[in-house]
Amino acid sequence: MSQAEAQVSAAAADGGEPAPGASSATLDALHRSARQLAFVLAVVCILSFSAGRAIVAQGLDLHYMLGVALIGMSGSGVGALTSLLARYAAGFELEDGSRVPAQAEGEVYNRRIAFCMLMRPVLGVLIAPLLVAAIAYFVKEHEQFKGSADAVTLVAFIGGLYAKSILETAKNAFKVVFRA
Repeated sequence: MSQAEAQVSAAAADGGEPAPGASSATLDALHRSARQLAFVLAVVCILSFSAGRAIVAQGLDLHYMLGVALIGMSGSGVGALTSLLARYAAGFELEDGSRVPAQAEGEVYNRRIAFCMLMRPVLGVLIAPLLVAAIAYFVKEHEQFKGSADAVTLVAFIGGLYAKSILETAKNAFKVVFRA
C-alpha cells in the first residue's frame, strides 16, 4: 500500500471521510512533488551557502555582494524548506479545494504553492545585499563588520531567512505612510 493510500485509509479510520477525488494517483503526485521540491530547495541552500561563504571569506570586493546574495539565497531557501515541511506534515489540498486528511487545519501543501516555494530563495538574493549594505552605510564603525566574514555571513543568512517578512513589513509600512 502506498503512502497516499495509507493516508486515505487513515482518514477513513479516524472517522473522517477521505476527500472526494482523493485518488491514490493524485496523492502520490502531491507526495512526489513535495519531495522533489524539498530536494531542490535543500540542494539550492547547501550550494548557495557554500559558494557564498567561500566568496565572502575571500574578501574580493568585485565578488563580495555576489557572495552575500548567495548566502541570502540560502537563508531564504531554508525559510521555504521549513514552510514546505510544515505544510507537508499538515496535509494536502487537492485541486477541488478538499483536504487530505479531511480535518487538516492551517496551511497545507498544494500544487499551486510549489512554484512560490521554488521562487522564494530569490527574495534572499534581493534582501541580503540590501541589509548588509544598509549596515555598512548607516553604522558609523562599519569597518569591523565588513572585515568579518562571520558577521557578514550571519547578517546575510538572517536577512535571507526573514526576507519574506521584511518585504511584507515594508509593503505595509508604505501603505500606511502613503495612504491616499
